[in-house]
Amino acid sequence: MKRILRNLGIGLAVSIGSAAMAQSTVTFWHIYDSGDALDFINEVVNDFNTENPDVIVNHLGTNFWDYWTRLTTAMAAGTGPDVSLNDLGNVASRAAMGVIAPLDEFMAADGVGIDEYWEATHPMLQFEGSTYALPLETDVRALYYNKAHFAEVGLDPENQPANWAELSEYTDLLTNQLDNGRLTRVGFNPTWGNLGIYTLAWLNGAELLDADGNLVLNSPEMIETLEFMVDLQTRYGEREVSSFSASFGSGATDPFMTGQVSMIAENNTFAAQIRRFAPDLDFGVAALPNNDSPASWSNGFSIEIASSSTNKEAAWRFMSYLMSDEVQAAYAARNGSMVGNQAAATAPELMEDEVWAVMVEQMGIAQFRPFIMEAPTWYDTALQPEVDAALLGRKSAQQALDDAQASLEAEVQRYLDTQ
Repeated sequence: MKRILRNLGIGLAVSIGSAAMAQSTVTFWHIYDSGDALDFINEVVNDFNTENPDVIVNHLGTNFWDYWTRLTTAMAAGTGPDVSLNDLGNVASRAAMGVIAPLDEFMAADGVGIDEYWEATHPMLQFEGSTYALPLETDVRALYYNKAHFAEVGLDPENQPANWAELSEYTDLLTNQLDNGRLTRVGFNPTWGNLGIYTLAWLNGAELLDADGNLVLNSPEMIETLEFMVDLQTRYGEREVSSFSASFGSGATDPFMTGQVSMIAENNTFAAQIRRFAPDLDFGVAALPNNDSPASWSNGFSIEIASSSTNKEAAWRFMSYLMSDEVQAAYAARNGSMVGNQAAATAPELMEDEVWAVMVEQMGIAQFRPFIMEAPTWYDTALQPEVDAALLGRKSAQQALDDAQASLEAEVQRYLDTQ
């Protein structure tokens, strides 16, 4: 808030009661439609409106599943909000379409540098040399593990698996399988939790982009990664694993909460869920096991200004307020979100939490899935169906990823044919 207060020093000196004061209206759309997150947004908006008498922010929260259609439709029609929350992973697509405004002039005028935000987010915020968004919040993944399970099988609860060989060994030790094949506990499965083959591939030293910026899905490291996934997925029997996982749920019935799974890859918000639904669970958090290639996966939400906005200056002031140290630190403390402002995320009071400190450390090695204009959702359209085919035993890892590469190249070509 300090930057905002500096910028508004003159404006705040003007009598609020002056009839001559003009008031700009800024609309803000987001996904926080209920609960504590909405309460926080209400408070932030009210505080901003109080501190900025010449601007009134009206906000609208829509549930996550309906929000994207509503926002995309409105933006395409030029009737969207001045400021909106959006997907941090595909900012470039909206910049290329011209539906969001560059922020460079505002940032320069206020002395805002992109280095105030996590380095992992920088490629996502920019398009053709300009900055088009700021990272309201991001996330990061780490390994959650059950300390009681570790102790039960003779593993040191403070000594987590560091590499894939240890991860495989620990998985066997922690897995309980009856003589009839029925599973009662699984140490680790790469398809459960919040991971993705690309994360594992980074951990195995894969580079998803070649020297020319082309996406490569069938590198030797990717193939080795998928083979590792297939091994862990099928090691205890495909039918047995499928039957075991059929009972998995979310919240209180999440398999890690219930003790059905000993280790799972999840993001930073998972810790708050554990404390809510399984407060007595003795758990630890550590970096994801890797083959001499530390990494993690991030995504998150951006905030952007519509190019159609007629109140860009006022919109920027509100956007800056949302990104201020004080507001971002309060948001992190309140919701457990890995906010984009590094100074806020590393505030001393947050770093006292051991889990949070581990997550902050992972942000230093985090990556985003590469954004490819020609195939913006390549991970769902080209890659995941082939990964599934390998996991189901329908294709070898080599064949599956060769087919994924061919599918990707066909998708890219279809895009190029329309240009």
